[in-house]
Amino acid sequence: MNPAVPSPAALPTTDPDGAARQVPQWVITTTAGKQITGYLPPWATEDPSEQDVASQELAARLADVCHYREFPGQVLRAYSPGNPSDAPEELEVMSSSITCTPYAPAPELALPVVTVRVAGEYWMTDLDPTGVADLVAGLRAVADRLDGVVIPQLNTVRAEWTAHHSAGARP
Repeated sequence: MNPAVPSPAALPTTDPDGAARQVPQWVITTTAGKQITGYLPPWATEDPSEQDVASQELAARLADVCHYREFPGQVLRAYSPGNPSDAPEELEVMSSSITCTPYAPAPELALPVVTVRVAGEYWMTDLDPTGVADLVAGLRAVADRLDGVVIPQLNTVRAEWTAHHSAGARP
């Protein structure tokens, strides 16, 4: 980037009517008066701004800055051997979030990423756009297999079962 050209994040944005508006910022101010600011994305659910932070705590506060937005998963009924009623229970699968930790220890970790909670305590973390696209392709492949292979075979097997199974043959 040319140092004479300001970063796009430092430029005011414009509304459709052409009026300039400031890019939203968060601010952490120390007890010594030092201010650290950063971009506050519109999708972030919390503002990490804070005042009167002890100077020796500034690094820890910056390390804790994390912008995020959560997205719900799909609630399905599923069996769990841990359920004492032996009945299926509701289970949220594939909930996700976008997170960004601007003061991550490595620059590549400071970019926004996606985390997917598959179910229970199973997570897929730090997915970049390609990682999310690969996950989507894998899920589509599973859905296509269920739709195009499993359902037709289940229908065939059930018809065959119904035609040949004798319900009265139980011991």
